[in-house]
Amino acid sequence: MTGVLGLAVLATSAVTACTASSVDSGGEASAVSSATSAAAPDPSTSAAALAASEAPEPEPEQSAEDGFRDWLAASRAPDAASACAGLSPQLAARMVAEMNDTGPLHVESCDAMITATAELYRATGQSAEVDITVQQETATDATLFVTYLSSGDCGTVVMTRPSTSWIITEQSEECAA
Repeated sequence: MTGVLGLAVLATSAVTACTASSVDSGGEASAVSSATSAAAPDPSTSAAALAASEAPEPEPEQSAEDGFRDWLAASRAPDAASACAGLSPQLAARMVAEMNDTGPLHVESCDAMITATAELYRATGQSAEVDITVQQETATDATLFVTYLSSGDCGTVVMTRPSTSWIITEQSEECAA
């Protein structure tokens, strides 16, 4: 499978402490507030303890393979917003251009491309099962070799993680036909 359809297959994841003291009408701190302040715990310690108890557990880092599988599921659902968010803008633009240049379908956006390709896969009964080999992975970059089991289509998927989610980049390429 060549062109955008093949590429679509491949590329188709404070707490603030208040420490105000009462001031009486004469402008001096009252004895009650002084006693309360003396008995009160250190605000920085209390704030830190409260923040620590309310802080969500950090989510484990997602592997690039899991990121690709999440993208693939979104692209087939189709969840176009999620699938397009998983593509670099350059890759999405390239895929839209290839689809418009080589196929009978013409689309104006990544969302339309994802929706159209999901319908094509559904109509042809093509499975989303893939075999993934991780060629290289760091905390921020990865290269995967992906083979679609039902068609044999394959390619290199290059990914980056600029924040918490993996993005498939424009360096991704299909296998030579």
